[in-house]
Order: sequence, then C-alpha cells, then structure tokens
Amino acid sequence: MNTEDVIIVGGGPVGLFMGICLHYHGIPCTIIEKRKEVISDSRSLGIHPASLEIFERLGIVDEFLENGVRVKRGIAHDGKKEIGTIDFEVCPSPYQYILINPQFETERILRDQFLKLNPDSIITGAEAVAMTEEFDFVTLTINKDGKEEHLEVGYVIGCDGKNSFIRKAAGIAFTGKRYPDSYIMGDFADTTNYDNDAVVYLTKEGLVECFPLPKNQRRWVVKTEEYISDPTPELLTHLIKERVSEEINIGTNSMVSSFGVSHFLADTFIKERILLVGDAAHVVSPIGGQGMNLGWLDAWHLANVMSFCRGISKDLPIADLFVYEAKQRPIAKKVTRRAAFNMSLGRKTSLHSFRTSLVRSMLKKPFHNKMAQLFTMRGLESWWV
Repeated sequence: MNTEDVIIVGGGPVGLFMGICLHYHGIPCTIIEKRKEVISDSRSLGIHPASLEIFERLGIVDEFLENGVRVKRGIAHDGKKEIGTIDFEVCPSPYQYILINPQFETERILRDQFLKLNPDSIITGAEAVAMTEEFDFVTLTINKDGKEEHLEVGYVIGCDGKNSFIRKAAGIAFTGKRYPDSYIMGDFADTTNYDNDAVVYLTKEGLVECFPLPKNQRRWVVKTEEYISDPTPELLTHLIKERVSEEINIGTNSMVSSFGVSHFLADTFIKERILLVGDAAHVVSPIGGQGMNLGWLDAWHLANVMSFCRGISKDLPIADLFVYEAKQRPIAKKVTRRAAFNMSLGRKTSLHSFRTSLVRSMLKKPFHNKMAQLFTMRGLESWWV
C-alpha cells in the first residue's frame, strides 16, 4: 500500500459498488471485508431507477435486469378492498419500475464485477481493529487469521454499516433515535394473483405489504405491536391471514426475521482522510426500501468528487472533498423524511377511514405522478447524474 491508495472497509453492496465507482475513475482501491463467506439470504430487495441509471453508465446494469423482477405498479389496499394504484410507468424512461433482486444476488453481481476490474483486490476474513490518522496518510490495522497487519494508505472509506468501526475509531458522533415501530418479514412461494405488482395493505391493525421475488417467491412484511425476538413462519402467516385474508403456504417459507427501525446521521461524513458512505454515514427506516440505494448514491457522488479532486492534485485536496458532504447530507435528510412518512402511513390507527380517504386522494391526479416519483427516489439525483 502507499498513500495514493484507498482502502474501503466493508464489502457489502455499498462497499463493492464504491470500489466499482472508484475503478471507473481510475482510482486504486482495496476492499477489506470481515466475512469469509457471502450472505445467503434475501435482505434488501429494491433497486430504484436512479441506481439503475448509474449501473448503466458503469456498464453493469444488464445482469441485474436479467435476474430481477420489474415492479411497474404498486397497489394500495385497506385489507378488504383496493384503494388505488401507483403506476411507475409515468416516471422518466428507461427505468420505469423498481427492480426487485435479493441481496445475495446483488452482492454476487457486484463482487464479480469488482473482481473482474480489480483481481485480488478484496481481502476477506479481515477485520479493521485500529486506525491512526497522520498528516498525509492513515495507518489502518487489520486482523486476518489472528495476525495483525498495518497498512499505510491515503484514504479510508467506511462502508461498514450502522455499527461502523471506522466511524467510531474516527471519533465521529452518530445522532438519531429508534422509532417505536417493529416488523416481521418472511419469504414464501407466491400464491397470490398479483403477478409482479407490489401491494401495501393499510389495515386497522397496521401495515402488511408484499413484493414479488424472482423464482415465483414473495416477500411479506407485517407491522407488529412490539418487537418479536423469536419470529416464526406460523406467527407471520397467522397475522397475514387475520389482517388481509391471504392464505400463505407455510411449508414454502425460506426466511423469517424481525426488525426494528431507527434513523441516525453522522455529525460529519468526512474527517481528514476518513470518509463515510452508506449506513456508516446515515441510517434510515427500511420501509420504502431506500437505504441501500442512498448508499449507492453516496458512493457514486464521492467517486465523482474524488476523481475531480485527483485531477487537480495527485494527493486529493481534503477541503474539496467536503463537496460530497454538502450535497449528500441534505439528500440523506430528505430520504429520512420520506421513509418516516412511509412508515407513519402503516401504523395502527383509530382514524382508519380518514387515512384510507387520504391515500385514495394521494393516488389520484394531480398527486399521482408526484407519489410515483416519491416512491422511486426521483427528485434526489438531478444535480449529479
């Protein structure tokens, strides 16, 4: 390593994409990932049009389109009857849909693409355990197979999630709060008649939503009164049956888990030669599926800024990198508000009839097109694409 290099800590979907973006701009980088094996579950699903447009510019979109399911319409339902629909085809072309792709597939595609561009540039089974900031480089200590190695690099990019070691080691505060909301989600064979439509049920007892997955599967998410520490397929299918009268084949379950939600924002995304991207910089509610995509927008813009700065000086001018934070922080706040709005619509309420009427109005003209843009993350990317 030398002080022209960049280390990316975290080899999930955001870290891998960060590496691809840097390679696109000719900036050397290596990814450090503590996992030795790739994930095997579906986790994050939605890939929004803004991300697909960047994928196209990087020449990596085709494999995503071949593997994913294109959701062109969302249906709002009150548990008994349809309230209205959102047609994503009113959005700008060519990506007039949300692409659904399980995270293990997303990571596989991004990893293959990164290694094609940068052979032997992912160090797996390696965990960052110490970091010291010097004037003109960073010393990063990693532990691999019980042995410590000290790397001197120009910049460290933390893509290591909401519990980021890099953020903590840099002494950057992470402020926010946990919401009182909790959910159960699970994947089953698709026994509905919804084909490739997504459905959001706004019932009296709380949210139920479902999305198509590849291979005729469907993800179900249910709002719960409290966090369920040991969720089961039986409980999830019972709640779905109780609220929306859908019969789910419990024997086809491939994943079930509980999750809570929160929002946090790093006090700064940049501290000298330390840069934060994705959940290391900001955490938003996963309801609406915008968190992973926000991390990709971070990565794309940071790589653009680093490329511009590198054109000015071989050693990136640190002050100029703050352009990244100046643009991405307001976007992170906007996505946080959108996610909180999505979540608020799905809470249990005594004003069920009022909410139903409100949503019905929101899905009609003149609001319909605006709602379609809201749910596909439009209006966030115009300044940099």
